[in-house]
Amino acid sequence: ALAARLTEREADVLRALAEGLSNVEIARSMHVSPETVKTHIKHILGKLHVRDRTQAVVWAYRTGFADRR
Repeated sequence: ALAARLTEREADVLRALAEGLSNVEIARSMHVSPETVKTHIKHILGKLHVRDRTQAVVWAYRTGFADRR
């Protein structure tokens, strides 16, 4: 499964994206820089084979990933 390829941190970022948080909000909540969040998102997009953060969120909801904790 594609979700299994995500690191724990990437999974956390994807869940935050699915909640509608901005990069800055995610960075604050994870105590990292916005640049680090951008890097995580880039890796997520590559691992899920999606074009942008919107498609990543759609993927998260379609697969039920967004509902997992």
